[in-house]
Amino acid sequence: MLYGLIHARYILTSKGMAAMLDKYKNYDFGRCPRVHCCGQPCLPVGQSDIPRSSNIKICCPRCDDIYYPRSKYQGNIDGAYFGTTFPHLFLMTYGHLKPQKVVQSYVPRVFGFKIHKP
Repeated sequence: MLYGLIHARYILTSKGMAAMLDKYKNYDFGRCPRVHCCGQPCLPVGQSDIPRSSNIKICCPRCDDIYYPRSKYQGNIDGAYFGTTFPHLFLMTYGHLKPQKVVQSYVPRVFGFKIHKP
């Protein structure tokens, strides 16, 4: 557990950010499952900085939502080992990697007609 908390601090340093940049570019953390995000690479995020409170999730920078990782191995990692700060600080540090927000959304249709929402 101590190693994991040290890891959470290390990835916020300049060396740690550079290492995570390589992993981000290699899609090591997976891609966003949303169709409209077009395979956007995701970043790891914890929902809490308190150890053993939640497992890791992946954060899509395009739609600003979090998802369960597809890998069972990644899904068993404690979220505190990445913390709540990492993805946001990463995108502030490497601003050129921040994608444009999703402008299109899914419109449900039946026989080509939009469904009326009451």
